[in-house]
Amino acid sequence: MRSPDLFDYKLGTAIVLIIQARFKEKIAMNGEAGKPQSHIIAALSYLLGFITGLIFLYVEPYNEDPFVRFHARQSIGFSVAWFAINVIMGVFIAVLPQFLSVIFGFILDLANIGLAIYWVILMYKAYSGERYRIPELADIVDSIAGSPAI
Repeated sequence: MRSPDLFDYKLGTAIVLIIQARFKEKIAMNGEAGKPQSHIIAALSYLLGFITGLIFLYVEPYNEDPFVRFHARQSIGFSVAWFAINVIMGVFIAVLPQFLSVIFGFILDLANIGLAIYWVILMYKAYSGERYRIPELADIVDSIAGSPAI
């Protein structure tokens, strides 16, 4: 076995420098190292409904990003609307006669499936960087919040 010489040292140093340069290129292309990606945070704002919406709306580094604020506000509005639909339909199911409550229960199940699919679509659109506004609901959220989240 031969002993390492100066050539081996220079070759190893060159390889390390090339790897470091490529790593720096990847950081420069993705943004600053250590900063969270706003698309991922915006998608996570939908994860637990109004809870994560409120967290990302008021936690320090994220509340300054308009993209995250937009999706956090929309997440709060969407989850409150979903909860209101379930409460209103639950009251109707409780007070109506048996045959009507079964029909309303089936309608509520279909609505919950549809809203769950829409919820996943909203998370995907936020993750892909699209500022998708829910028709009518986004206008209501903007009027309650006082100004549109640009």
